[in-house]
Amino acid sequence: MFLIALATVLAAQPTPGPFRSFGDWAVACDNVRRCEMTSLQPADGDVDTNGTELSLVREPGPAGAVSITIWGPEDAKGAPSLTIDGTRIEGGSVQQGALRFGGVTAQHLATALANGHVARVMAVASGKTGDISLAGASAALRFIDAQQGRADGVTALVARGAKSASMVPVAAPLPVVTAIAPAGQAATISPALITRLNKASGCGEEYTEGFPQPTPETGVLGGGATLVLLACGSGAYNLTSAAYVVRDGKATEARFDTTAELINASWDGSSGTLSTHGKGRGIVIAARAPAMSGTAAASA
Repeated sequence: MFLIALATVLAAQPTPGPFRSFGDWAVACDNVRRCEMTSLQPADGDVDTNGTELSLVREPGPAGAVSITIWGPEDAKGAPSLTIDGTRIEGGSVQQGALRFGGVTAQHLATALANGHVARVMAVASGKTGDISLAGASAALRFIDAQQGRADGVTALVARGAKSASMVPVAAPLPVVTAIAPAGQAATISPALITRLNKASGCGEEYTEGFPQPTPETGVLGGGATLVLLACGSGAYNLTSAAYVVRDGKATEARFDTTAELINASWDGSSGTLSTHGKGRGIVIAARAPAMSGTAAASA
């Protein structure tokens, strides 16, 4: 889940870094250069992950702490253990069912991930295993080194060189955001306005007389503005919405400072927060997405 606060930004607009994929890994950095890479289910199916996932986070700045979290096989009992190319990796701790590494141990493990081929996670009590392909892990780590200004330096995980840690840019400050306190009454959304929004968005084409469109969800934004979440297609698990802001009977598309695909969107009027999350299919293992720091703001 990520949260989109409808807010006034008092600092520079946050600009998340690029999202990339390398082999069987996805990697991204946020607006303060905090980076995360996450293992994926290999497309060719040669590796049976059995629900196993690995996430590596590197903080920005010269110190740049590394933390690694590993989730073991699905429905497995007992603490997980990790091996890379048959060599057991020690030094982790089990927290909330996940195997976690930090400090120097995590940095050494990152090097092992870059140089290895397959990581295997075993639930000690049951012997159940899941494998993680390391194809692309080295490239993902090199991408993090570049995004954080570590390339050719002593703090790099892969692209190491002689540059001192002092050459790494310091962590950027998080944007300061003042949340809007919603007040007033939501506007009444007329059938005629819904028709116009459906035509402009194309959402009306997703529904028929036998499969009617759900009633739009509305929320008070304050200042005479109303948020409208227009249903725009659905599947077995997910409902997609298009967001509009209505003032004085006129609607405009809601603007976000980053790409916002609204899936299973929900408006919390008490906090002025719009949340959205996608549900994976029951027969597909969904990878955890790289985390983002800061707040993505939408203009009311």
